Amino acid sequence: MVCVRKFSGAEELLLAEAFDGNTGLALTLANRLARDVEGAHLDWSGGAVTDLDAFIVFLRRMLIGDRIRTDVACIAKDCGRRIDIDFDLGQFLDHHKPSLPRRSHRGWSVQPGHETGWYRLTPPGKDGAPSAATIDFRLPTPTDLLAVNGLPDADSELARRCFQPPTAPASLRRRAEAAMEAMAPCLSCLLEAICPECGMGMTLYFEPRQFCLRELRDRAASIYADVDVLARTYHWSESRILSLPRARRVAYVELARQAKSN
Repeated sequence: MVCVRKFSGAEELLLAEAFDGNTGLALTLANRLARDVEGAHLDWSGGAVTDLDAFIVFLRRMLIGDRIRTDVACIAKDCGRRIDIDFDLGQFLDHHKPSLPRRSHRGWSVQPGHETGWYRLTPPGKDGAPSAATIDFRLPTPTDLLAVNGLPDADSELARRCFQPPTAPASLRRRAEAAMEAMAPCLSCLLEAICPECGMGMTLYFEPRQFCLRELRDRAASIYADVDVLARTYHWSESRILSLPRARRVAYVELARQAKSN
């Protein structure tokens, strides 16, 4: 279980001023806000990428709500009608629940590897010992994504980090990738939409970490105005204002603006 502390102006300022890519920003937010039930730090950098993405989705649900409501323009020539996209994030996460495959297709099995965090995919009849027909793998982590970001051969480098041997046959790699997808499903997916005006079908790529961080950044854009209002009205320091939980800060801002308008 993960415990998340209240979101404050300090996190909103981080969102408003972040220059890191989405992975770095998500990792910073998770490290600052989330702890285990005993208050201990969680190692998000070494966990599965799916866990970090699910945390950002959870943060969005906690701060904004469970429904995704957006729209896109129809790509059909001479149409351009806005198409509504509306779905429930809770159901979205349920659809992408992980599982731990003990047996895979045609008797292949996934067993713990000899190193922490690694797994071994073995064919039927094998006892798990290394052979030409086995492959070891581990789930990609945020650290892996940060390390390969911007590299011209990013996919190859990620494979080198997550598969042993990295030169395993493509057929073994595909089986291992299927097991990895079951254990830590990628939350990025394709969504189908149909234009109500012309009937044009569209396939949209939904990347939840990027989408939710953009929403949280948009929501955080008011932090500068809020600090300005409260500093002028109550003469509080920036650090004191940023330490307030967002709901309390917004309430003070509303009172300050009401007093100014009277």
